[in-house]
Amino acid sequence: MADWTHVFKAILDEHKIAYVSAKGNATKRATILKSIKDTIVQSDQSKDASTMLPDKNLRKAIRTYYLRFLEDDEDREDEEKIIQGGPKVTSGPGIVTVDMVKDRQDDKPLDAAAFKSEFSPFDVAQKLFKEEIGEYDKKHRDTSDLRSMGTRTKLVRSWYNALSPSVLEELRVVADKWNLEGPHSDAKDRYRSRHQKKIMEDFIKMAGRTMGLHVVILAAHDRGEGKMPGTTMSLGILSEEGEENFTQASKENKKWAGESQDRLADWLNEAEYSEDPEDGSDEDDEKGPDLTVQVNDEGYPCLPTGFESLILKNQQKVVRQVFQKSYALITNHPRAAVPWGHITQDPDHYLDMDCIPRNVVIKDPSHLQKEAISMIFSLWKSRANLNKPIVRFVGYKEGDFYDSIAKRGDESQKPRKSRKYVEVSSDEDKVLKTAPKANVSSDEEEDLAIHASRTPSLSDSCPKFHVDGDTVTYLQSLSTVPSYHRLLATVQKLSETRTPDTKGKARKQHLPVWASWTWSEAYLPQDMHNNIQSSSVALEEIENYIIKSRSLGVIVVLGLGLLLRECCRAQEYEADEAGDDVPQYLGDSILGIQVMEKIEEAITRIQGKVAAMLPDGNEKLMTVSEEVHMRRLENKRKVKERREAEQARVAEEKKMAEEARVAEEKRVAEEKRVAEMSRMAEEKRVAEASQMAEQRAATLKKASNTNTGGKGKGKRPATDVTDSAMKKVKTSAPPDPPRRSARDRVASKKYKD
Repeated sequence: MADWTHVFKAILDEHKIAYVSAKGNATKRATILKSIKDTIVQSDQSKDASTMLPDKNLRKAIRTYYLRFLEDDEDREDEEKIIQGGPKVTSGPGIVTVDMVKDRQDDKPLDAAAFKSEFSPFDVAQKLFKEEIGEYDKKHRDTSDLRSMGTRTKLVRSWYNALSPSVLEELRVVADKWNLEGPHSDAKDRYRSRHQKKIMEDFIKMAGRTMGLHVVILAAHDRGEGKMPGTTMSLGILSEEGEENFTQASKENKKWAGESQDRLADWLNEAEYSEDPEDGSDEDDEKGPDLTVQVNDEGYPCLPTGFESLILKNQQKVVRQVFQKSYALITNHPRAAVPWGHITQDPDHYLDMDCIPRNVVIKDPSHLQKEAISMIFSLWKSRANLNKPIVRFVGYKEGDFYDSIAKRGDESQKPRKSRKYVEVSSDEDKVLKTAPKANVSSDEEEDLAIHASRTPSLSDSCPKFHVDGDTVTYLQSLSTVPSYHRLLATVQKLSETRTPDTKGKARKQHLPVWASWTWSEAYLPQDMHNNIQSSSVALEEIENYIIKSRSLGVIVVLGLGLLLRECCRAQEYEADEAGDDVPQYLGDSILGIQVMEKIEEAITRIQGKVAAMLPDGNEKLMTVSEEVHMRRLENKRKVKERREAEQARVAEEKKMAEEARVAEEKRVAEEKRVAEMSRMAEEKRVAEASQMAEQRAATLKKASNTNTGGKGKGKRPATDVTDSAMKKVKTSAPPDPPRRSARDRVASKKYKD
């Protein structure tokens, strides 16, 4: 027989964090216990005869199982009192509180057809407290008597009327919410896919039949998963002849139908991703909670404050914002929609799986339930305490990355229509000069505004200062290392068109926050000078960055150039000559000659990768100086490898010699110990032999004295108890020879001569 805790361990572990975190909230724990119980009872394992379920109270057994995970002593004592038979919660209307209604307000019916008619507060109460009403009915009615079924509605109505006014008001609020929102999104999707066409056609026919109306229905629905809203147009209108639809009557009508659907989708998409689309007045702003998600210095979203006190809908919005801001960081595109569908199918290609609970499937936040969101937020809190990003993307969907430099380059290469020359007067010329430029795009206006708002405090040595200027000249000025300049020249030969990804996604495209044209500081962060691990990780990220176009290659060159320039600054730093704008941590920087050599080696490897991407027509043979430089770097690498190998060999020989010496000392010590033990054993044997010889001599002496001594009066002298057995045996004289007769002594005459 299998124990139920082992059979349903996955279900118990799924709700463990939520149950433990609900300290002091008996209502929430009761809801969790009910959910676990329903899941276990409805599973196939519970119907198996080999599964041992508790005989009486399954909730109490589940509460006992979770008792071992409670760390707070008071919480543990309260749970033990409940398990041991504390005051039992009755099923009367008095147990229903406002908090219970709020906790269960999202337990909507799963069938969208139930929302055809509006819910009343009485209907909501029956849905939310079905189990309590059932227990109340069992106590006040004989359920085995079928004739008493008519009194059930009266009992339920009396139970409802006995609720407190505050509970009734909260039930009314929940009813209004259900009638406004409808069922969950997945239930809406199922119902729409099955019944939308028939309902629309029936309505159009009914309107035409009863009122003589000609109707075109333009509808849109949320497809979720970061996709554009889906639109449909019901083409139920017929012309007077009844031959063709209105939208198919002419090209203009067809164009209008298509544009109308596109405009509706765009409008809904902008409304969905606006900061606060539901705000209607200042009062709503004051009453509504703050759902803003802040970001840290690196651009990662911070842990939301007051998250646990929000309702489920607002929690889903905050979770969406967290993922959106983290995805905007990796794509460099704040409006890039998170590809929820791709993430659900292949999460490890997009997300750092350490940021996601093991038992949670990441999907559109509007589809996440309370338990999943609680587990996600608990993991976020633990990562925030360790100063780690709460959500971190490792890849993005191809096409979501936004490169402003490449975008401006593409726009500058667009052919422009030649305009006809028109003579204008001097007055008209003044008006035209003062008028705004109509042909400037919004992106260009924004860039121009940024350039105009640049303050004198922005250093001319930072990348942001040169983002709108001559970037190539700025990159060339960062370092004088020849290999760096060769890499820059090679990158400029790349095509601006990116290499397509067959899977539609790019993985692990990470760069340090300072390796960007938006970096506005003249020096790199302090941790790059104080922490060798930070500098190594930054160099590794730059080297592993996948270059698919010229713009991406320029970003890599920018990061390498900033590193090389920082190494030179650290080596040339003099505290006496440094100005006030030079940070003092340059004096203790670890960016020295060794780090610069590693950077040059990385540049050489990147140079090989980029050169392999060039088409055959653009490949160029290396000059003699380039070949000498490459050979010199290769020789340095080989010498370094040989030196490291020789050092490793010497260290290994020393280690082996030391081990041999220790083994020899152990062997000699063991031989001495064995010899000492043999000597002691021999001495002991000799001593024992000597002692036995003395005892034997003493015994023989005593025996001889006894045999030669005077005769006693019939008394036999006593013998020593230590005498051997052979000495106790009485010895006898040898027998006399046989007597010979005279006849035998005389020789026979017969043979006598």
